[in-house]
Amino acid sequence: MWVNKEDTYIAAASIGGIWKASLHGDVAWRIAQTSENARSENPIIDPSIGRNLWEFDPVPFEDGGRMAFAIAPLRASYLPREIDTKDVHIAVEDRWDQIAVAYVWMTEPGIDFDADRRVGGPLTLTSGRRVWVSAGTEQVDQLEEYDIVGSMIEPTIPGKHDVAAPGFVVRGLRWG
Repeated sequence: MWVNKEDTYIAAASIGGIWKASLHGDVAWRIAQTSENARSENPIIDPSIGRNLWEFDPVPFEDGGRMAFAIAPLRASYLPREIDTKDVHIAVEDRWDQIAVAYVWMTEPGIDFDADRRVGGPLTLTSGRRVWVSAGTEQVDQLEEYDIVGSMIEPTIPGKHDVAAPGFVVRGLRWG
């Protein structure tokens, strides 16, 4: 996650610059393929379909804050990989009955974010708004355990899915 002016960007290292979420202030929020993928000699996503794959309305502020985005990797999506020393690592329990979630929050200038599981930050936007991340868990029925060969990201969007904020659900892929 990074910010530039009034924009917040969210991308997964595991998908190597193919697509990202862009939260542009209070105007245009979208999930789009990256310009790097569109210009690539071998793009993963066909550039002819356009860069913006999903567009949605910004989440409104309530009491000076909003949950802007959530990233929920299901246990079956965990793949072994080296942790980049520049990244903030969120430790999670190895459980099949809960989902670890990274929540991205935005607060108005002067409003602090007070959460028990706050992780790093904040990042500051030009307006003085701040972007925070917290970690949490969601209980689920016992998920099926299986060996995985890869993972995929499924976007979730309020109004289309039963979610309070847009986000990514990361699912595991199995062979066969």
